[in-house]
Amino acid sequence: MSRPSAETPAGLSQPPRRLGSVRRRQVFYISGFDPKGPAHYHRLFAEQAALAGALGHYRVDVGSRHRASEHSAVWTLKHGSALADGDADVDTAFEFLRWDDIVRTHWTRNPGVLARDLIRTTLLYLRTGALWTMLKLAWPPVLALVAPVLLLIGLLLTVPAAWLVASGVTNRTSAWPAGALAGIAVLGAAFGLAMWVERRMNVQWLLRSYAFTGLQGTRGCPELEQRLDRFASRIVERTQATPACDEVLIVAHSSGSIIATAALARALMLDPQLGARGPRLSLLTLGQWSPLLSSLPTAQRFRDELASIAAEPALDWVDFTAPPDGCCFALTDPVAAAGLPVHRPDHPRLLSPRFAEMFSAARYAEIRRDRFRLHFQYLMAGERVADYDYTAIVTGPLTLGERFAGQPSVSDFRQFRPFG
Repeated sequence: MSRPSAETPAGLSQPPRRLGSVRRRQVFYISGFDPKGPAHYHRLFAEQAALAGALGHYRVDVGSRHRASEHSAVWTLKHGSALADGDADVDTAFEFLRWDDIVRTHWTRNPGVLARDLIRTTLLYLRTGALWTMLKLAWPPVLALVAPVLLLIGLLLTVPAAWLVASGVTNRTSAWPAGALAGIAVLGAAFGLAMWVERRMNVQWLLRSYAFTGLQGTRGCPELEQRLDRFASRIVERTQATPACDEVLIVAHSSGSIIATAALARALMLDPQLGARGPRLSLLTLGQWSPLLSSLPTAQRFRDELASIAAEPALDWVDFTAPPDGCCFALTDPVAAAGLPVHRPDHPRLLSPRFAEMFSAARYAEIRRDRFRLHFQYLMAGERVADYDYTAIVTGPLTLGERFAGQPSVSDFRQFRPFG
C-alpha cells in the first residue's frame, strides 16, 4: 500500500483501491477501562465514519443501536464506494461487548480511596518486580503509571512546604498576613500544577485502570471472569450462526486488549476450529496495555491465554501502537514481553498508525498536548489521507490480513527501552 506524504492535502492523493474478499463481516468491539457504554461509542463511530468516508471517498451508513444480548449492543454498518466504481457493498454487524458496568463498579470517586489504591497498587508492582519488568520494555507507560504517585507525594509535601514558607515570610517581615498569603500562593501553585497534569494526562483515569488491573492479576475479579466467559460464548455463538460471513474481526482498544485476548482464547477453547473453518478470524489491538497484566507473576492464566492466541495459526493479528502515545506499550510485542515463545515473527504484526501523517503540523501539535485525546485517536478520523483508517478497517472490503499484508512488522523499535 502506498504511503502518502505528510504534506499532501486531503483529497489530492488517494491510496490505490483494491478489491477485497469481504462482503459480510462480524465485528466484536471491546473498549478499554471506560465507564462510557455503547451509546457513547455508537455516537463516536457515526461521527468519525462520516469524516473518514468524506476523506477516503467512500460512504458508511451507520444503523441505529439496539440491544443484542444481556451484555452487548449492536448496530449495522454498510460500506460502499462514493466513486460508484462498481465495488460491492460490505455489510457489517458491529457488536459492542459490554463491561462498562464492571468498570463503573470500580470507578471510585472518593479521593481517599483513590490515594489508598494508588499506594497499594504501586507497592504491588514494586514488590513483585512487575514495574521493573515494564520499565525494561518501555519507559513512557511506566512514567504514566508513576505520575499519579509523584503527584500525590508532591501534593502531600506541599502542605509542610507552604507552612515553612509562611513561617519564613512571617519571621522576616513580622507580618503574619504576608506569611499567610505566601503559604496560600505555594498551595495554589501546587494545585494549579496538579490540575494541569490532570487535564493533560487524565491521571485519575490512569490510576483507576492501574488499580483494577492489579486487582485482576492478583486477588481476581469474579464478575469480570464470568463476563469473559460470556464474551467467549457470544463470539462462538455468533460465528457459528453466520457461516456466510467472510470475516470475524475482534477489535480492542487500550486495556480492552487484555479483555479481548482472554475472551478470544476462551472462545478457541470452546471451539478449537473457530478460525480454521468459516469466516476469517482477525484480531485488531489498538494502543495495547497487555504488559500491565502479563508482568505480574500471579497473572499466569492471562499468560496462558496470550500463549494460546500467539500459537493460533488461523488468526490474523495486527497490533497498532503510536510511539507518541504514552499510554501504551509502543511497538512492543505483547507475546515476547510476557516471556512467551514467538511462533511467527509477524504474529502479531506490530505497526504504527503514524498519526502525524493524518494532520497538519499545527493540529497534530495540539492533539499531542492532550495525552488522553491522543490515546483515542486510534478510533478517530484524521484530516488527511493515510494508510491507517480505522473506519475502513472495520467496514471495508479487505480482511485485516489482506489490508496490511504488504506492511512488515516493526521488529527493531528500541527508542523507549532505557537499557537498549
